[in-house]
Amino acid sequence: MKRILLLVFQVGIVAACVFYALNYLDVSRVLAVLARTPVWKVVLVFLFQAFITTFASAFRLYSLCRRETPYLTVLLAQSLGQFLNLLLPAKLGEAAKMAYLKRTQSGGLAQMTEIVFWERFSDLNVLLSMALLSGALLGSSALSAPLALIVGGLWGAIFVLKLWGGFVEVLLKLLPWPRLAGFLMGVASALRERLSVGFTLGLTILTLPLWLGGVAVHGAMLNWVFGFDLPAVQILAVSVVGLAGMSAPATPGSVGVYEAAMVAVLTAFGHPREESLAAALLLHAIMLLPVVVSGLWAMLSVGFHTALRLSEQAAAES
Repeated sequence: MKRILLLVFQVGIVAACVFYALNYLDVSRVLAVLARTPVWKVVLVFLFQAFITTFASAFRLYSLCRRETPYLTVLLAQSLGQFLNLLLPAKLGEAAKMAYLKRTQSGGLAQMTEIVFWERFSDLNVLLSMALLSGALLGSSALSAPLALIVGGLWGAIFVLKLWGGFVEVLLKLLPWPRLAGFLMGVASALRERLSVGFTLGLTILTLPLWLGGVAVHGAMLNWVFGFDLPAVQILAVSVVGLAGMSAPATPGSVGVYEAAMVAVLTAFGHPREESLAAALLLHAIMLLPVVVSGLWAMLSVGFHTALRLSEQAAAES
C-alpha cells in the first residue's frame, strides 16, 4: 500500500508539471528553442558531464573503499546504484550498491554503510558551502538554512561519536536487538576511527571537483549553448538550486522537480519561462543520460537477475 501511495504521489507531481507546461507555456516556442541549440556544443558538455558522473564519481568511492576493491568493480557498483536510484524510491540504489560492494570489504555491511555515509555527507557539505556562498552574494539564505540544520546536526553526532564513542557503544549494547546493536556499533567504530583532519581534507579534495564540475556544466549550457549571459554568482545560484533538485528523490530521476526548480530560479533572474524550460529539459537530459548508459552497462555486466535481486533486497531492508 505504501508503494502504491508513493507511486500515485510521484505520478501526481509529474502530471502537475506537464499540465502547467501545456496550459501556461508556449510549447511550440520551447521546441523551437531546443531546435536551435548547436548539437556539437551539447555533445561536448555531455561528454564532460559523463566523465564527472561516471569516472570521477567512481574514483571518489574507490578511494573511500581504501582501494581494497578493484576500480572496475567500484565503477560497476556505482553505475548500478545510480541507475537504480532513478527507478527506486528513497535512494534505494545506494543500498543495492552497498549490497554489491560489501563482499569486497573486510568490514562487511557496517564498513560499506560508513563509506556511503561519508560519500553522501561530503556531498551535503559541499552543497551547503555553495548555497551559503551564493546566498551571501545574493543576500538570501532561503536554501542554505534547512541544509545548515541537517549538516550541523550530523556534524554534532559525528563529534559525539569521536569524543564519547565508548559511552555511545555502551548505550547501543542496551538495545534489545543484538544484531542491530552490533551493526550500529560497527558503523560507529568505523566513523570514529576514520575521522581526522587529513581524511576530511582528502575527502573534500575528492568531492569539490564533482560539484564544481556540475556548476561548470550548468554555466556552459546556460551561457555557452543557450546564450543566457548569466553572471558567475547567478550561475552558482542556479546550479545550487538545480543540483539540490536533482538530489531530491520525490520522483524517479527528479523528473518535473528539477525542471520546476530551474524554471523558478531562471525566471526570478528575468529570463523567459519557455527558454528557461528548454534549458532545464536539455540540462536534465544531459545529467540523466550518462547514468542510464552506464547503468545499462552495469545491469548487463552483473546480470538482470542479480540486479533485480539486489534491488529487491534493498527494498526489503528499507
